[in-house]
Amino acid sequence: MLTIWVLLSPWFLNWIIVTAGIFIVVRNNDIPDKPLSNKVLSHFFWMWVLLFCYWSVSTFERMLLADQNLEQYGQTLWRTLTTSAQLDFFIYFAVLACGLGIRFYHNAIQEGIELKRMHYQLTQEQLKTLRSQLNPHFLFNALNTIASLVRLKREKDAVYALSELSLMLRKILENKNHSDIKIKDEIAFINSYLAIQKMRFADKLDTHISVQPDCLEIAIPNMLLHPLVENAVQHGSQLESSKNLLNLVISRDGSELKVVLTNKVAKNVQHNGFGIGLSNTRERLSKLYNHFRLESQPLDNDLFETLLAIPIGEQDA
Repeated sequence: MLTIWVLLSPWFLNWIIVTAGIFIVVRNNDIPDKPLSNKVLSHFFWMWVLLFCYWSVSTFERMLLADQNLEQYGQTLWRTLTTSAQLDFFIYFAVLACGLGIRFYHNAIQEGIELKRMHYQLTQEQLKTLRSQLNPHFLFNALNTIASLVRLKREKDAVYALSELSLMLRKILENKNHSDIKIKDEIAFINSYLAIQKMRFADKLDTHISVQPDCLEIAIPNMLLHPLVENAVQHGSQLESSKNLLNLVISRDGSELKVVLTNKVAKNVQHNGFGIGLSNTRERLSKLYNHFRLESQPLDNDLFETLLAIPIGEQDA
């Protein structure tokens, strides 16, 4: 029995080499721009090359192991071609199918990785674009405020406003390459913005900001809260009444960060709660998170509430 297995070993072991050759052919033939007809012809050509080499080498090795006369090599090879060659074709096509299947699976994985990479890069570019839409918008309003102070001969207030604006611009420059910012830094930015706006609108605004201490170090997307506050300021500053409420509360509820902004709006005004700043905020959130809440609803006494809830420490889109 052992002798039989030894004599048959060339036919089994040499298939390892043939299989490696088939996989190499599949890999080298996997050229996207190569016509299908050329791929088929290439596979057909290499099939005959590999199988003929397999038959020739295996026959020679078996004759050596069996101590046969090598002068009969031609007859023995012909007998191999006319008897067991058909089975070898079936084995070859089975291995080829496995090779093509593995290659297809590998390409699918690579394409998936490439698509995710391109999607990530596109998302980052879109987020940068959205942030760049916010910065000129607030800068235009801030410069208008300072210009109004100068026209009103309020030089000290104008100098103070310029100082606050420089702090804001410094924050923007410091974080221009960072997608996230700590809440304490975002609040400092908002406080500078409110200081400028309260100079312009005098007693129009009654602002309150409350942040739970354990929220100060939490990182959030850069320039996420500012458009919410800016939107509320625009509504409060346009009212005829004084001391119009703008109340910002930031708290933590388990693994969720909650931001509640309450502000006063004009009576009997169709207010959907989503200007350009809030539209950008919603679009940014949809790219950063699979699960978030950005809701707005009217309250009593002409008040309007905006709720933002996002997972802490998780950007999962």
